[in-house]
Amino acid sequence: MAGPGGGPPRRSHTKSRKGCESCKRRHIRCDESFPQCRNCTKHKVRCPYNDITQPDERSCSPDKPDLMWTPQIEEEINQWKVTGVFPFPHIYPAPTPCDLTLDQLRLIHHVASISEQMESLNANGFTLWTRRIPTIIQIGATYDYVLHALLAFSATHLAHLTDCPLVGNMAYEHRGIALNRLQEAIGCFSRENSDAILAASLVLSWQATDWKSWTELMQGTSTIIDAMESWKHESLFGDFIAESSTFPTGPPSPTPDHQPSQPCAADMDSYQRTLKQLQKLEHHLKQSHESPKPITQLIAFMKGSRKIVLTQPLHQQFERLRALRTWLFWLPVDMLQQSSCSPNSLVVIAHYYTAALLMERLFPDIGAAYFGSLTVKPIEEIHQRLNSSERGQTSLSFMDHPLGTVYEFRSRMGWAHPVDTPAFHQYTAPPFYMNDGSPAMVPAASPEYFYGDNVSFSYSTEDLSVPNSAVSPLQLSSPFPHSGNQQYLNIPSPYGAYSPVSSVYGDFGDAGHSDFEDSGNWTVPYSAASPVMGPASHRYSVGFVSSPIQSTWA
Repeated sequence: MAGPGGGPPRRSHTKSRKGCESCKRRHIRCDESFPQCRNCTKHKVRCPYNDITQPDERSCSPDKPDLMWTPQIEEEINQWKVTGVFPFPHIYPAPTPCDLTLDQLRLIHHVASISEQMESLNANGFTLWTRRIPTIIQIGATYDYVLHALLAFSATHLAHLTDCPLVGNMAYEHRGIALNRLQEAIGCFSRENSDAILAASLVLSWQATDWKSWTELMQGTSTIIDAMESWKHESLFGDFIAESSTFPTGPPSPTPDHQPSQPCAADMDSYQRTLKQLQKLEHHLKQSHESPKPITQLIAFMKGSRKIVLTQPLHQQFERLRALRTWLFWLPVDMLQQSSCSPNSLVVIAHYYTAALLMERLFPDIGAAYFGSLTVKPIEEIHQRLNSSERGQTSLSFMDHPLGTVYEFRSRMGWAHPVDTPAFHQYTAPPFYMNDGSPAMVPAASPEYFYGDNVSFSYSTEDLSVPNSAVSPLQLSSPFPHSGNQQYLNIPSPYGAYSPVSSVYGDFGDAGHSDFEDSGNWTVPYSAASPVMGPASHRYSVGFVSSPIQSTWA
């Protein structure tokens, strides 16, 4: 239908009376996004949706995946299909809507809207992934394997939010397609497609649900970065490559005579300090009449981590600690959306990142799987935000321990410490002592570099070669230097008997799951004859457990 004067047709829109009260007062259209609508996020206020239950009409039906549709989202996607203009104009180019299904458009819209929300809150530096989304969408407009990796990641997040198994299956299907097509692209690696291969590898690594996939993806990503050395200045991921020394790469598979590393006294002291700090923060949140559930959940996880037997196979340790990976990716985004970057929410997020740094220390054989090294900058950026905000002064004292943990980590890695400025007051480390009571010597950081001269973990250089007699067709091709028969990706079936994104650990409200309870009723000690499989199949004894191989720690 033509508009007034025979001009272009009017834009259609969907009316709704279910907008949040804040938008109604402002007489503006609400997008009805739960639990924080976009307008409230833009104005940095708490959305009234946080205080009500989600509408019944958004519940998942048995035959339809719950993609959290709202009238506003439907309108934006319909306009995208009609006009070809992406709802987020700062992202260009965007995928062509006519080539995608409605569900796929919704998945792209979901991650793009989160990135926009974080940008409006100036909070992209507080998460592990949101600031990368615009670049990944741009690359996905040209390379389908990047797009499928992103669709899988978006579906994984929606499945986390809705607990809908059909959405989890969507994630698994897109992930399988992305892996297969990525492997084909690796066979013709070049300067032109290197950014796309790196982007897909990066997004897929965020979704790794098992130890083998993660190590292969990390080693492959590291190899790609090495291969891009001569043209890295042209890459859309130039800043990421420059910080690649902080990127956790695949640790080596242990040799048959490998003896697992046991935490030393200093590691245990750090663990105890962290646990005590979390308990203080939990008390502070209760006193502030804010929900302590995220910290209660983390305390339970920390106590449960004592019961992991370090003589277990690495893939079992990875599975037992997998909840932390899920929280590191999703919890910061959820909390920032709901709280609009309140000081206490920032402090809680910083303590989750602190726990990740501690895991790299307590579980050195698999610690890099928890992205602790990537949490250094977010912790420091959170400190700077609180330090520069009047609202953050009360919560600033709770940043002493996260900053201290970062200081120790930087010192161990030989990284320089941030320059003391008014926006970032240099952390002064307290004296730590050895078992004999003498002060511990903290290694001095070199002033020549910020992240070090190609500093990386000692276990990040594994050669994942396979024997010539058992060459897999899934290998890196000759453009990679020194690759030989190095295997990169093991392609799984895109279908499985369970949702890869389901978590037995629950969300904020499931803090007391039995896997991480500290009740003391742990009656099944580890032995070589009783391997532990699955996250909820056994309990472990508390304290040092005698075994024919080596004691575990507590």
